[in-house]
Amino acid sequence: MRLLRILFLILLFCSIQVSAGYVNDELLFEENFSSPDALAKWKNNSLCTLLEKGGPNGLNAVKFTSEKPVDRMMTLAIDPQKIKGLVQLEAMVKGENIERAEKGYLGTKMMLSYTDSKEMTRYPEPERQLGTYDWKKVKLIVSLPADTKAINLSIGIQSGTGTYYVADIKIFSCHEGEVQTNSPRENKEAASIPRGDFKGAQYRGVMSGNSLGEEDFATLKEWGANLMRFQFSRKKTDISTPEKYLEWIDSEIARLDSVLPIARKNGIKIAIDLHVGPGTKINEVASNVLVDGKADLDTLTEAWRRIAAHYKGNPDIYGYDLLNEPVVDNYVKGVKNPWQFISEHLVKEIRKVDPETPIITEPDFDNCEVIDAKNIIYSPHFYSPHSYTHQGVLSQVKWSYPGEINGTYWDKEQLRVSMKSVIEFQKKYKVKIFVGEFSAATWAAGADQYIKDCIELFEEYGWDWTYHAFREWPGWSVEYEGSSPGTLRPSPDNPRKRVLLEGLRKNMK
Repeated sequence: MRLLRILFLILLFCSIQVSAGYVNDELLFEENFSSPDALAKWKNNSLCTLLEKGGPNGLNAVKFTSEKPVDRMMTLAIDPQKIKGLVQLEAMVKGENIERAEKGYLGTKMMLSYTDSKEMTRYPEPERQLGTYDWKKVKLIVSLPADTKAINLSIGIQSGTGTYYVADIKIFSCHEGEVQTNSPRENKEAASIPRGDFKGAQYRGVMSGNSLGEEDFATLKEWGANLMRFQFSRKKTDISTPEKYLEWIDSEIARLDSVLPIARKNGIKIAIDLHVGPGTKINEVASNVLVDGKADLDTLTEAWRRIAAHYKGNPDIYGYDLLNEPVVDNYVKGVKNPWQFISEHLVKEIRKVDPETPIITEPDFDNCEVIDAKNIIYSPHFYSPHSYTHQGVLSQVKWSYPGEINGTYWDKEQLRVSMKSVIEFQKKYKVKIFVGEFSAATWAAGADQYIKDCIELFEEYGWDWTYHAFREWPGWSVEYEGSSPGTLRPSPDNPRKRVLLEGLRKNMK
């Protein structure tokens, strides 16, 4: 028995990791749903059921049930004078038959949204879980800016189905420190995901940046790259009218024409990335938010007619990437899945001009169908979790990988979970997958392991991939290193660069 106890302690000790995290300080807010009166201050409180002693350890709880994908959510306005700076939201939640919502950001909600003086609203929330699970604690770190003018706490189910329970909500002020986390012995959701056969990947490379000369492509050849995702990027060009947009398209075609001979010389194919669309708004993570307008769709169609007519039959072209990270909820009126509609329309029009060159679409894999056409490539981008990969870009909150990030332990198996919808789509339809972007901020602790784990998963499932990015912004570059945006310096060798080159050199085998 003593030996077994020692072995148990050894295993327990080995599972404990010390990493960067956040330590709670003062309790700033608490909601324990102590009585029906406690619900009175919540907007839409009739959408939940109060359960006396129905939570963990005999606490009260609220229950949200949705049999159809409708909103069953309530919101509480919180005084921004009482909640300031770096805070941690904690709550106990439980789920029953929680199904994947139509959009990845919908479903169960434990969201602390805030609005600044410029009327910019952000909607942070912890990682949500599907299926049925017992009471668990969820956490969320939020750095509230000094000019925060409104804070709202929203809980429940948004356009999703299932039953969701919430209890014991607390918000603490907190500070950065070292914390102990227990790495899970088994990730049950990851264990249920089919494994790949490590076959199929043929192209590995980088996203284009600002430097595209002879020396740059020679460097990529030396690294082992055989693919570049080439950005049609407008920079400061005025594309505010259809005429100006199409003039810009023509100028980008000419720019790519000047690059193609160099790429060909170095054995590198080009995926044409239409990085900005006509009439689109670029959000904080560089996605294209398409607005309602038939003229914009007509312009987008004409742009692809021109590109396809010019590059038809060109063996140097890997594929046509229809639009970078499209967000299209309101773009086509009366259509349930606008991007599916737009993709099918563009594919049809391109195929009238160019019947062979592969076409790349970037769908929402939680809500898409296979396109009935040949040579279609489906392209996800991976930055999960954004709070880690974009630290110092979207938020000043710091995290380490592998480790606990907003209450979820992130490692290679949790990355697999984040890729589940793509894996299932590939398995169902037997389609080609190309990961157009993945990365982590240069200064993110453990970024080398993150990149390595991503590449290993792409290779396992046979996906082509391009790293974001090559000689673009130093914050994504493996040729720089530093502990923060202000400390970046050129770096000829570092762990992030080594793992990327290890992946690229698979092209040489």
